[in-house]
Amino acid sequence: MRIAIPVALIASLLLCVLAPMRELSGDTVPGRIGGAVLRCAGDFDLSHVDWVKAEADRGGVFYFIQLDEAGAYTSVFGPAPAAVMSLALVDFGDGDVIADATLRSRERIAAGVLFAISVALIMLAVYARGDARRAVIAGATCALSFAGAASLGQAMWQATTALPALTGALAVLAWRDRYPRIALAVPALLVLAMMLRPTIAPLAIGLGIMWALDTGGVRSWLVAAGIALVCAAPLIVWNSIHLWSPLPIGQWVANAREADHVFSVGGALTGIAGLLVSPGRGLLWFAPITIVGTVAALRSRTHRTVGIAIVVQLIAMAAFFKWHGGQAFGPRLLAETTWVAIWLALTLDVRRTFLRPVLAVTIIVGQLALWRFTPAQWEQRRLPAADPSAFWDFADSPIAATFTSPDPLGHDSPPVARVSCEHGMLRSLAR
Repeated sequence: MRIAIPVALIASLLLCVLAPMRELSGDTVPGRIGGAVLRCAGDFDLSHVDWVKAEADRGGVFYFIQLDEAGAYTSVFGPAPAAVMSLALVDFGDGDVIADATLRSRERIAAGVLFAISVALIMLAVYARGDARRAVIAGATCALSFAGAASLGQAMWQATTALPALTGALAVLAWRDRYPRIALAVPALLVLAMMLRPTIAPLAIGLGIMWALDTGGVRSWLVAAGIALVCAAPLIVWNSIHLWSPLPIGQWVANAREADHVFSVGGALTGIAGLLVSPGRGLLWFAPITIVGTVAALRSRTHRTVGIAIVVQLIAMAAFFKWHGGQAFGPRLLAETTWVAIWLALTLDVRRTFLRPVLAVTIIVGQLALWRFTPAQWEQRRLPAADPSAFWDFADSPIAATFTSPDPLGHDSPPVARVSCEHGMLRSLAR
């Protein structure tokens, strides 16, 4: 493993930065421009971007931006994506100009680093049982799946920033028997993951319960709680200032602007079916290893809590009014769930006759997403958000579109703008 993990780190990063560059979703925009704003203006207020300010002057707000309680236009996905992105822009400041293509390339590098760290951590989590071969398979499957380099490693998603904390919690849980003291970090890592990515609360809570069931003593609980509070404190303070709540409720508020009911029990059955078997978003087609890992956990006495948490996570995302997750290749709302399920499938006893084919499908489909899929091929052509029946079209599904539909925009179509930093304002410049 001393060789395998460094190789995995390098290979994972290369996967992210060598793939064809394309715009995946508007959800990645605030993290990317937010990093530039943080370098240029020194804060998270996106009204320092000329086109954001122009929209605000017209009385409008983009769906991924909120006018918060502090009077700033901030990302609904919180400060973390922009903060990480700013680290990739250390050479950008007042008077500088950067091409949008360069901005996006820096974003992929930043995302790729977080992604590569997460791959290494998932390998450590599996290697805790002493099987290096399975550890390598687990890391490769996570990296090559639809939830790997093809999505979370391509841009500054909210999920990308939370992934190292989540996979770190898995690694610590896996090694707790050998190094008991490190287990005190599990609640902190899980709380941090939830603060960065609140939609994974069911999954993180399930892992927390697994930790709690094997942790005794008031002192251990108090120490673990203290570490968790210290780790979450910066985000609690930011949320309290900008959202008037210690919790990251930005997404909830943004979604409440679009729907009468952000979560609906009545729509959950459609969502469950869609997330499991639909050709547009179903795990059966995009990452069947997730189903196998979940079933294995439910049958396991030691990991049943995590299996139940995955089921609850599935139901919660199915009840969300956008169960499909918006523009994406595969069930993006279950990306973190896929990572946890891969850990389970490679850790627990699963027959090779089941394991091999689902691993192969998960990897092959993930590579279609990485090298061939662009939103124009299916999302922008079918507009499934307006016509949900597209999610159930077997003949013209996202997977099929990678073979049958040419991308009219081209994978590497260059952006048409540059960005300049002028006295704390980001301005778009014609190329």
